[in-house]
Amino acid sequence: MKKTLLLIVLTTFTSQIFAQEGFKMGIQAGLPFNDFNDAVSVVVGADVSYMYPLGEIVDIGPAVGFIHGFAETFQSFEVRSDLKPVQFAPVSAGLRFWTSNDFSFGGNVGYAFGVSDNVEGGLYYRPTIAFLMSSSVEVNLSYTAIELEESSWNTLTLGIVYNFEPKYRTRR
Repeated sequence: MKKTLLLIVLTTFTSQIFAQEGFKMGIQAGLPFNDFNDAVSVVVGADVSYMYPLGEIVDIGPAVGFIHGFAETFQSFEVRSDLKPVQFAPVSAGLRFWTSNDFSFGGNVGYAFGVSDNVEGGLYYRPTIAFLMSSSVEVNLSYTAIELEESSWNTLTLGIVYNFEPKYRTRR
């Protein structure tokens, strides 16, 4: 039931913003550390957002995403087959500051729903720095944290984002 409700919310949200300008789609990959370092080997994710410009310097907007942590299969020369992947679906609000036409920093704060059976959700935050490679493509580095009841999900990721730009503002 939880997965069905989450799918309905994500579908409704993305269908409303898909045709809008200011829409962004991104993918990222990275490595976990701290509490999930032994359980997860590599992390991949995807997200969609709509960033509304408040002026030349500040953008705000909602974002949804999906994070998949691949289960670690090797631990100190021992094959592990009992670990399961870890998955989250974050829903957040984003804020971004443009310090120049090419560089921005900011982040997202919200809640990450636990999608896989072995995790619950928690507070989600993701500070990000980004470099605009062209008017439509940016590369970013981000730290992702999800505060769970007894542990914390922490990753460092490198991502690429495709921007559908607003007509009235061009970064480059």
